[in-house]
Amino acid sequence: MLFWRIYFYRAGQILPEAVSRTQRPAIFGRSTADSHMIMLAGIVATSIGYELTIEHPYGEVPPPWLAVVLGGPALFMIGRSRLEHEVFGRISTARIVVLVVLVALFPVLMPTSPLVGLVAATLVLAGAAIADCRRARGAPPEPAKPGI
Repeated sequence: MLFWRIYFYRAGQILPEAVSRTQRPAIFGRSTADSHMIMLAGIVATSIGYELTIEHPYGEVPPPWLAVVLGGPALFMIGRSRLEHEVFGRISTARIVVLVVLVALFPVLMPTSPLVGLVAATLVLAGAAIADCRRARGAPPEPAKPGI
C-alpha cells in the first residue's frame, strides 16, 4: 500500500501530461520505462525480504537479509526519484532523506531481529508518504515539467 501511495501520488497522476509535454517522447518513454523497472525490482526485493522475515522474524538478522529488507525500499525510492525528475524536473528532499535513512539504518539494525528491520523500513516509507501529503496539502496540483 505504501509503495502505491508513494508511486502514484502526483508523479504517477501527471505522467500522461508529462509525456505530452516532453520535447523528446522516445527518450522520455525509455527513461520512464527504466524508472519503472527499478521500482519493480525494489518491490520484488522488498517482498523477498518480507517473506524471509515472516518465516524467521526473531534471532540474529543475517546481513544479506537486512540488505534486502532495507535495499528493496531504497531501490524503489531510487526509481521513484528518477520518475519524479522525469515528470517534474526535480527531486523532492523527502526522497533523498528516505535513501539516507535507509542506508544509515543498516549498521544500526544489524544487532536486532529481522522483524525490527522490517518495521523500520515500513516506518521510513510511511514517513515518505506522510511528507508527500504534507507538502502538497492545500496546494494546486503541480504541472508537469519534464526533465527530459
